[in-house]
Amino acid sequence: MAKRHSNRIGNWESLFLRLEELVLANSGEDEFEEVFKLLVAKLWDERTGRDRFRRYVEDAATFRRIETLLREADKAWPGILDSVAPGLLPEHLAVCVEALARHTISDAGFEVVDGLFEFLVAKGSKGAKGQYFTPRHVIEFCVRMLKPTVAETVLDPACGSGGFLIHALNYVREGGELRTEAAIRDYCTSKLWGFDVDPRAVRVAKALMVLAGDGSSNIIRLNSLLQPDMGGLFPIAGSGKEGCLLTIEDVCRGRIRRHKGFDVILTNPPFAGEVRERSVLDEYALGRGRERVERDVLFLERCIGLLRPGGRMAIVLPHNKFAVDTWDYARNWLMRKARVLAVVGLGRNTFLPHTHQKASVLFVQRREEGDAPSPEQKVFFAVSERDGKNSKGELVLRAGVAGCLSPWRKIDHDLDDVVKAFDEFRRAEQASIEV
Repeated sequence: MAKRHSNRIGNWESLFLRLEELVLANSGEDEFEEVFKLLVAKLWDERTGRDRFRRYVEDAATFRRIETLLREADKAWPGILDSVAPGLLPEHLAVCVEALARHTISDAGFEVVDGLFEFLVAKGSKGAKGQYFTPRHVIEFCVRMLKPTVAETVLDPACGSGGFLIHALNYVREGGELRTEAAIRDYCTSKLWGFDVDPRAVRVAKALMVLAGDGSSNIIRLNSLLQPDMGGLFPIAGSGKEGCLLTIEDVCRGRIRRHKGFDVILTNPPFAGEVRERSVLDEYALGRGRERVERDVLFLERCIGLLRPGGRMAIVLPHNKFAVDTWDYARNWLMRKARVLAVVGLGRNTFLPHTHQKASVLFVQRREEGDAPSPEQKVFFAVSERDGKNSKGELVLRAGVAGCLSPWRKIDHDLDDVVKAFDEFRRAEQASIEV
């Protein structure tokens, strides 16, 4: 039987394909929105433990029950749903509910739910903006390199579906420092921060953070490249004030006491696209006097500004930012503002099937005031030779990992060796590197 016509317990890929197929059949609705509603209703039903997400004898009764679940979820988890009314006809909705009701999502682990939401977001629209989902083993690699602690604030200013934040949470939790649900909730609501301009991605990130520990309040939609001095560029809808806009600084000033910058930034900003607006470029050292600058370069400067002195960052950037003469001025600026800890080249297949763009991960630490570049400060370099994907963009798995849900353990990559080598390098340079 073809994979797309099956729906087997424990086979999550078959479920994803089956839901997409069912929603698309005889429906002109947006498959993302309708499957997303079903998932939120299912998660809420599992959270409440009342076993209401199922197909009833009458399709109209199924429709009413799902609508009730969505209204309850929207009240408890504001900002996740775009609308609470199912867009599918009752008989069509009932078939979809029956397919999903067989599975228990909450017990599957974050990796499964994360993969399910990633599957839903339209790949075409993401690729057109130069936004590509970061493979989860690469995200885990960045987290393990920087080792965030329970006391540190973590930011992703281009958070997408929230993968970096979820993996930071899991890393801290596996360290044994978050032992109760209350501790997890407090950590999520006080230490994890995500911003993105894509409304759909923000709603997915909120849903994942809710599942992780009811910590969706710090996932906010805004343009992270906007700075406080850019008044008048993008008015806030409904504010009644021309020139009023929301920046990351505005959010932090209202929510973080004595905020001096974030401790850790983990991010993969959009690869493609240029910024040409004079009012934006003039606010950036890397943009002044230039007609256009690629967005990821401005993100690099923005992130350095959002770090506290001594704070550290992992940022995924296209390979040309590390090697092409055009960006030499940006690299020189970076060396003055931050100490480069490591540069790790990723394999060419890493972002397939979305793009052949080769990328590397840059690890830096913002300089303290008065700290100048020194030839005594060494940099760790590495190149990944097993990127965990083949030339078709399909994941390559390690042998003997059947049933394993963790991408870090099941995908055939060598990034764990890179982490070990960097840890040894860091210990040798302990007098000048703090991680």
